[in-house]
Amino acid sequence: MNMHAFGQFIAERRRGLGLTQLQLAESLHVTDKAVSKWERGLSYPDVTLLEPLAEALGLSVEELMACRRQERREEETPVKEQEAVRGLLDISRDSVRKERRRSWQRLAAVLVLLAVTAAVVAWALMIEYKDYWYSSIVLKETVDGVNYIYIDVPNTGHLLRLRCGGDIDFDSIQTEQEVGTPETYPVGYHLEYRWNRLTYQGTATVCENTGYPYFTEMDIVGSSMGMDYNPETLDTLFGYLDISYEYVDAYPDPTGNASLYTWNFWLGNGWDNWQEECLLTVKDSRGFANVDWDGDGQSELAVRTRWEEKPYAIYDLESGALSITYPDTVDEALAERLMTAKEMQDALEWQLFWGLESD
Repeated sequence: MNMHAFGQFIAERRRGLGLTQLQLAESLHVTDKAVSKWERGLSYPDVTLLEPLAEALGLSVEELMACRRQERREEETPVKEQEAVRGLLDISRDSVRKERRRSWQRLAAVLVLLAVTAAVVAWALMIEYKDYWYSSIVLKETVDGVNYIYIDVPNTGHLLRLRCGGDIDFDSIQTEQEVGTPETYPVGYHLEYRWNRLTYQGTATVCENTGYPYFTEMDIVGSSMGMDYNPETLDTLFGYLDISYEYVDAYPDPTGNASLYTWNFWLGNGWDNWQEECLLTVKDSRGFANVDWDGDGQSELAVRTRWEEKPYAIYDLESGALSITYPDTVDEALAERLMTAKEMQDALEWQLFWGLESD
């Protein structure tokens, strides 16, 4: 069916009835622009509009499809039906083509949105603002007149190469190789820099000597220290006032997100006798805190486990019997106390990032 002939037939019939495009459009619940497109041969009406359009023009659907008024003679019925079917198929094919175009347009819009989102995510992963309050300088070098420092990226096996910018005093920087003796810890530096996750290169804007030695979790294996009092219960742990914890072992978490520790918790009697009785040993965990979990006025030991499925464990000791429960969640305050060093660093970076964005 010829689209222009179809449109001209609609226009002639509409004018013959004394209708405007707007009046015809309102009777069909479409816009007058749609009627104008039909009459100019730019598009077909939707298949669902054929019957109401024919009725509005005082035609049968067969007459509308054939683009002419017809006499009602029985012998012409098959011909009329064939013409109507052909016209209906033409309009149906046109509708299908339009719907396909709209589908491709919607798909293209979705793909563009996904591409933009992926680009934003990629940028966030590749370029990240870092603020290390405490780190050592592995080595430093000068290449083609440009000064560089290198720091260790924990749990990756990579060194991060940072070009020295700003007012960094390159000559005064002390590296781990310049310490002197194995027993002496290297100097800790406060660093601020931007870097690329793919190339492990970036630019440092701040490299300040903190005046304190730098050491890692692995360096404190074999040491021990007393636990702090819980201000809510006024004990250190399990109702005791003198509990010490000892680092038995420490090594990188295979996930790269933390270090794993093994601790002994000792009941003591003063500084000289802190290993009076070993109350319990906690193996391969990410951190711990004392908390009155059950509200009995005595502190229990909350532990951050190495398992994602059961991230928390609560140890309680009553009358010499040790019990362990595994809550799926803990309150926000305790969760923050059990965060790993990397999680704390990431949280700080997000705060700094959004703070810079808001500025």
